[in-house]
Amino acid sequence: MEKTKSTPEKKLTATSAFKGFDRFGFLVSLWFERIAMVSIVGIIAATIIDVIGAKIFSKPMEAGTEVVYFLQIIAISGALAFTKIDGKHIRLEFVDNFPRILKGVFHFLVAVLGLGLFILLAWKSYDYGLALRAANEVTSASRFPLFPFAWWIALSCIPLCLVLVSEIFKSVVEVVRK
Repeated sequence: MEKTKSTPEKKLTATSAFKGFDRFGFLVSLWFERIAMVSIVGIIAATIIDVIGAKIFSKPMEAGTEVVYFLQIIAISGALAFTKIDGKHIRLEFVDNFPRILKGVFHFLVAVLGLGLFILLAWKSYDYGLALRAANEVTSASRFPLFPFAWWIALSCIPLCLVLVSEIFKSVVEVVRK
């Protein structure tokens, strides 16, 4: 009798742990998305300041283009995970017509490949940041170091990897579900 009681408890624990992991991934992704939103506001502000400075005062913002480029890196990288959560990524709708098991296998493979890709991107971005730091690479106009932006890309891959791990788990559950 205890064996039947322990089995549902283990399932409940695994499901609870997964929900906690899923929630953690969501919260981290939300934090990164908010940073991306602030970056977009920064892009707008930098563009307005640059245009007003150039047109009204005949003095454009120094290194304005660099500022916009860096803010774009922060915005795009920071929004990766939440874009995946919201379903705004590229999607193949014909897969929705597959049988449940085949659809689950397809989603599993896509999530595993995506996870591998973004782990590789995080690793190589971090390595690239180390190389930029060692070479003391800076921008031409503002002399700002480049390595923090490579590291930001690497760091921004972590929430997406959490989301993909969650998707892997969901697709496995979808395949084994009766």
